[in-house]
Amino acid sequence: MNFQRLSTAILRLWQLGCDMELKRIYDDLYHIAKRLRKIDRNYKLYFNRAVGRYEIYAKGAMQMALPFERLDARTLEYARKTRIENIERIIGEIERDNARLEEMKKRLVLEKMLAESET
Repeated sequence: MNFQRLSTAILRLWQLGCDMELKRIYDDLYHIAKRLRKIDRNYKLYFNRAVGRYEIYAKGAMQMALPFERLDARTLEYARKTRIENIERIIGEIERDNARLEEMKKRLVLEKMLAESET
């Protein structure tokens, strides 16, 4: 058996594995990968080595990039919250937050104008 050839092949396979951007996560400490599949059976969990983040894919398309450095209960909550079935509620939350921010901005401008007029 040619060990030089074998070690070269093993090295090449290792290099290919390291060059891959996405690393599929099958199991983890809190079984998040398995529990994600209970939320949606098409969900697959990956770690994107190029950008250093976890991502969830379904049917070959990225569904979401997780904003957390670790896999924990927040991951499951985030996956449930951002499902397409919740889009109307999410849009409502965004619109309410934007309206609140706009109101705060108007109030600050008014207060600034009043303060300038008093001096």
